[in-house]
Amino acid sequence: MLGGFAPPMKNDWYTYWKERGGLLNSAHRPHSVWQKYNARGVYLITIVTYNRARLFGELNNNPAAPSVVLTKLGQSIEDQWLRTPDIQAARGRNISVLGHQVMPDHFHGILQVNEPMDVGIGFIIRDFKAACTRIFRSLYPPSLADNLDRDLLTRSSRKQRKEYYLSNGITPLFEDNYDDTICYRQGQLDNIVRYVQDNPRRAVMRALHPDLFQRRQHITIGDMDFAAYGNIFLLRRPWKEQVFCHRWKMNDDQRDYNTPYETTDTFRQQRDRWIQAAKDGAVLVTPGISKGEQQLVKDCIENALPLIHLQKEPMPHGWNPEKRRHQLCEMGQLLILSPWALDEMQAVNDVAATADYSRFHNMNTLAARICTTTSSASAMAIASPSSTSAKIGGSLPSASVLPGGTGQSPAQLTTKTQPRHDQEKKAKKIIPQWFSNNTI
Repeated sequence: MLGGFAPPMKNDWYTYWKERGGLLNSAHRPHSVWQKYNARGVYLITIVTYNRARLFGELNNNPAAPSVVLTKLGQSIEDQWLRTPDIQAARGRNISVLGHQVMPDHFHGILQVNEPMDVGIGFIIRDFKAACTRIFRSLYPPSLADNLDRDLLTRSSRKQRKEYYLSNGITPLFEDNYDDTICYRQGQLDNIVRYVQDNPRRAVMRALHPDLFQRRQHITIGDMDFAAYGNIFLLRRPWKEQVFCHRWKMNDDQRDYNTPYETTDTFRQQRDRWIQAAKDGAVLVTPGISKGEQQLVKDCIENALPLIHLQKEPMPHGWNPEKRRHQLCEMGQLLILSPWALDEMQAVNDVAATADYSRFHNMNTLAARICTTTSSASAMAIASPSSTSAKIGGSLPSASVLPGGTGQSPAQLTTKTQPRHDQEKKAKKIIPQWFSNNTI
């Protein structure tokens, strides 16, 4: 039970969401199945344009005063969002908008539900998207837009809707669904507001320094596949040092569970050596799991030191790091790696590979392996920002988790064939002829 709400005892999720005011036509795929989306709460809503078309505006590319220069459509989207509380008030719903940001290809809005509603927020966003689509159609009318079979589209799957649009020559304004982030406390709300307000600056920095914000869904290092975000040039550095710290003080082979390792003189001395190595040109490599490793990650961020940071969380499309790591990316000093098959690695001490215990041990093993790999002329994924896949090195030797190490084995970086699904995504980004002939 969560917040006084008990989940259903049967798998009738259709009835479950209907009773709770959720959407039934795939317009909302909730992050938390136990969240009551018609109850009081604060949500960050993110809506993306169809195929990421830049319809709402363009970045001014001014790092001193970053902003989005809105198109007529973008300004209309903003105005429509600000009218949302009044529109819903006329229907007996008490909501507020706490902030928003219109970006060239997506929209962020912060929505607060002040009183329990008769519907879930999915209905609120559906109304907003429908109103925006009507504005879109009035500005750029497709030839067959008036013939939409809306009942059919409501009953259709996402794939069927895409096929329907394609066969009828219609371009939707938004992608299906939207993303919601639930705010649970005031400090989180403050962070969400800052994130939304900081979007233009982050986007401008990515536009001005694309090499420092490369996003790759598939980079193979040895025999392991990673998603990557940041400065891939850091993989070329021949000197890499793994940051590995125990959680507890070690007396010979025994753990002292009364003394955290990060409070010991041994840790402070090792920390000083790692920081000095980074200042001398080494790249620190760590998943940042233990308190000591987290402290080194913090040191790298505060002192702009080069860092390869492994994380167990995946990097879905559109993923971005939080502000502190983003700022280190801006300086060209960070590469974030997320292993694709982490849960398929070996069990550690008979603990399942899917458990955090084994995940953390395996991530430290991957960090050690990365430190044994260098890239000489390396050059391809770095020289071709448009490629989505790269391979570094051949099969790697097994590596035990050690406090550090340097790479001695040269490896070549070669481009892999672009995955079929990536090719399809690229092809789908082609804007229809009727739209390209119109000026926003």
